[in-house]
Amino acid sequence: MNHFIDLHEVLRSLQVDPSTAQDPVKRMFICDGEFLTANIATGGEAGGAIHTQPAHDEIVIVLDGEAEFRVGDEVRQIGPGHMVFIPRNTPHGRVKLRTPKLSALSIYAPFFDRSKKNIVWEERA
Repeated sequence: MNHFIDLHEVLRSLQVDPSTAQDPVKRMFICDGEFLTANIATGGEAGGAIHTQPAHDEIVIVLDGEAEFRVGDEVRQIGPGHMVFIPRNTPHGRVKLRTPKLSALSIYAPFFDRSKKNIVWEERA
């Protein structure tokens, strides 16, 4: 396990995890611990990406880009340096991109077991 990660380098060489290749949000998992998981998430497709994680709390730290972002019933403009806390089972995600792409560091607790269905995507019209 690499204990030191250059997030700028990860963004430049982003390799999307195959389990997220068809999702509105693409993820590259960068570390797993016994109790947490971290990944870099990106997205630039049209439309929203509202979803829930029934078993995980999440912290999102925006690295690049701007968007309107929803947590529960609240929508705010977010950009580089913003941190968002998302309690488990709370609908959340980008509502509208303000730049071509949004990239963020996401930290999940507990451990994000990728062999399970951890994300429930909201139906899109």
